[in-house]
Amino acid sequence: MIEEVKKSLKERLSDYRYNHCLRVADVAKDLAKFYKEDEGQAYFAGLVHDMAKEFTKEENLEFVKSHNLPEEVLNKENSKFLHGTIGAIIAKETYHFTDDMFNAVYYHTAGRPGMSKLEKIVYLADKIEPGKNYEGIESERKLAYQDLDQAVILCLKTKIAKLTKEEKFIHPNTIDTLNYLEAKVGNTATK
Repeated sequence: MIEEVKKSLKERLSDYRYNHCLRVADVAKDLAKFYKEDEGQAYFAGLVHDMAKEFTKEENLEFVKSHNLPEEVLNKENSKFLHGTIGAIIAKETYHFTDDMFNAVYYHTAGRPGMSKLEKIVYLADKIEPGKNYEGIESERKLAYQDLDQAVILCLKTKIAKLTKEEKFIHPNTIDTLNYLEAKVGNTATK
């Protein structure tokens, strides 16, 4: 089935996005092995996490209407997050994803308080895959194999700092996730 999914993704996505999905799947599988989670689920969720990323506005609108989703998901602020929602629904309908796999795809962009290990793994894999290169990523990659929660905290802080500097919208889930994790485990993540 994985080869069929890859073929479908290759037909649907740009080369850049397709290769990103392959790298995220590999990192997710590796992290799952390290943290003794289901490697197959991590790989599959990582593989399809951006399956709806390159949908057109028309495709998004059609999907939202056909699935009776609230129209506000089409608002400009939600545009960077909509692909997670749509991708998770498609994965559940098409590939019969478990709830945990569904959530891993749904929340891979902004996170959410109470994320499972699998959700954290896919979130991190998307941020630290080998094709990414930004200031601080080596610290994030190293921490990902030391402390899952602290690695997510560090990635969230990096994202919030970047979006703040660029004066861009920060999804409330991102802030809520950071606050939740810091309250749960404390904050020793440093840059």
